[in-house]
Amino acid sequence: MTTTTINVIRRASLVALVLMACSPEKILDVTDPDIIDPKNANSPSGAIALHAGAIGEFSFAIVGDNGANEGQILVGGLMTDEYMHSGTFPTRLEYEQRKALEDNGTLTGVFRNLQRARWLSEEAVTKLRAFAPTPASRVAEMFALAGITYVFAAETYCSGVPFSDPDGTPPLGIPLTTTEMLDTAIARFDSSLAVTADSSATIRNLARVGRARALLNKADFAGAAAAVAGVPDAFVYNTTHTTTTGRQNNGVHFFNWLSERWSVADTQGINGLNFRSAGDPRVVATRDPVGAGVGFDANTPQWNLQKFPTRTTPVPIASGLEARLIQAEALLASNPGGWLTALNNIRATMITPALPALADPGTQVAREDLHFRERAFWLFATGHRLGDLRRLIRQYNRTEDGVFPTGLHFKGGLYGDDVNLPVPFSERNNPNFTGCLNRGA
Repeated sequence: MTTTTINVIRRASLVALVLMACSPEKILDVTDPDIIDPKNANSPSGAIALHAGAIGEFSFAIVGDNGANEGQILVGGLMTDEYMHSGTFPTRLEYEQRKALEDNGTLTGVFRNLQRARWLSEEAVTKLRAFAPTPASRVAEMFALAGITYVFAAETYCSGVPFSDPDGTPPLGIPLTTTEMLDTAIARFDSSLAVTADSSATIRNLARVGRARALLNKADFAGAAAAVAGVPDAFVYNTTHTTTTGRQNNGVHFFNWLSERWSVADTQGINGLNFRSAGDPRVVATRDPVGAGVGFDANTPQWNLQKFPTRTTPVPIASGLEARLIQAEALLASNPGGWLTALNNIRATMITPALPALADPGTQVAREDLHFRERAFWLFATGHRLGDLRRLIRQYNRTEDGVFPTGLHFKGGLYGDDVNLPVPFSERNNPNFTGCLNRGA
């Protein structure tokens, strides 16, 4: 399989540049790694450093780190039926139970990390075009990663997310509806695809799959299928991870295997899928052998996902597999036979050994259930499940308590009714933002 990866190499100096100075145009003086020299601000090396920094911030925001910061994948997994809370943070239990408050401190950091990744990607486009326009693939990659951050914002948060500079520099962002976030994402993907001079096939395929994902969220099934028609099965765009620094760890692995705050779920609440007990090779979880096999809370059974077994395991962001699943869904309503053939082709060719063929369950509702089950197992722990459950409500006329975990929570109390996360309270410092426009799917 051809695998193109994101180089997640973040120098401590660049972290300081972004988080402390809030001036990503400035790069480090080689002789003193702790001081930013303004004379290096607008230069080819500065633009290239910003490109690398944006990639690192993207991975940090989506995948997380060595136990201090969970990314979008972990948040969405805990809020749905992929993971259960085996830690002790009440702020994490809050959003697992779908009762998240605006002043949730953990979620405030998660939101800011996504915004920082989005802003740095967009800022890098400007600097690369001005100071390091070749290879053009860097510009295309930044547009594509920016687009993916808008998709995650649309899938994770309520309608009405403002997008401002992370340091609060005016003009402050105007809240965007979910549709406007998706439209912005599509515009970024289109900009990426318009960079054709020497943009690699991998970056073009990243933009195509991202564009299709945004269109799928808008129920433009035909447009989504067309967007990925030329994406090969073997394509995958990963984040890569190292043990050089904690920020470079695979956070999905770390929070599950090492800090033991996330445990793979099975029939979570009412409606949760049987991820562990299905015996499906796409989601294999083993009981943690340490101690009594319980998580950090010393009580919840700890199940570790074999999909990401080390701190350096790559995480897929977009792939040919996702492209084929999108094409299958485009056939679901109008061509059940073609839809089933498409799903069975995926099962026959995208895993070894091949999975047995599926039978037509006979009704449209049952076909929808089967399709989203297939997506859940194929795309487990890659940041798709929350968006899919919201789409089931928005596009397939399901109810919140018919798709999300509901009923009695295993740690006590009842699940709430959140289907997304609120924008953090700190954003109310922006006079343009007065709260979510809509908390619906």
